[in-house]
Amino acid sequence: MSFIAFKLTGDYAHFSHPATIYSSLTYPIPPKTAVMGFLGALIGEEEHFKLGDIKYSIKVDKEIVKKSFVFNGIRKALSSNMHLKEGCQNSSEKKQFYRELIRAPSYTVFLDLSSLDEVYIEKITIYLKEHKTTFTPYLGINFCIADFDWIEIEKVEKIEDNICEIGTFTLKEDFQFDIENFDVKLTTANMACGVEEGRVFKDFQEFIVEISGGKSIKSKNRDNIYQINDDKVYFV
Repeated sequence: MSFIAFKLTGDYAHFSHPATIYSSLTYPIPPKTAVMGFLGALIGEEEHFKLGDIKYSIKVDKEIVKKSFVFNGIRKALSSNMHLKEGCQNSSEKKQFYRELIRAPSYTVFLDLSSLDEVYIEKITIYLKEHKTTFTPYLGINFCIADFDWIEIEKVEKIEDNICEIGTFTLKEDFQFDIENFDVKLTTANMACGVEEGRVFKDFQEFIVEISGGKSIKSKNRDNIYQINDDKVYFV
């Protein structure tokens, strides 16, 4: 197995539904497709769908805090050229757009790269360790610049328990409600786990995400949970 881990941080993040650029709401965590795009920016692979064989997991390091951002735009930008001959824009077509941002996000990203070509594995590992990128990495949209820090993995152990506490997300079908864990904040997210050429998103799955930061939840183990350093990690 080729496991790697790194911190992913920034001032702001926005992970909109991949089927549209107009959604104002954000996922609480980067979907797998966003992580694939990050890796593509890292190593200069423009066809980032080629990195779809990775398995990934996300740990929320700190509580998810959101704020709204508003900007001015043109409601029908593509039809606005009708006013060019008049030398002005019809102000009635201007509109304020709202977008939900995550403030100061911090995630621990765990990846299993063992299904990728060795060339990809080596290049991703080197670029993460040396903190260098080919293109500018961002957290969902291009004004949310991403930073990252390599995490040295010192321990990997496969978990055999049928049910166990984990520090990452899990699929909704595997989530185990724990009545004693009343101080944990949870949310659901229906996220794409694959993308084809032409930005065709697919393989949507329903996730349970702990958003208070640093808390654990219980999950079924489908032979996909590993102890990595101090974290129990559920891979998809």
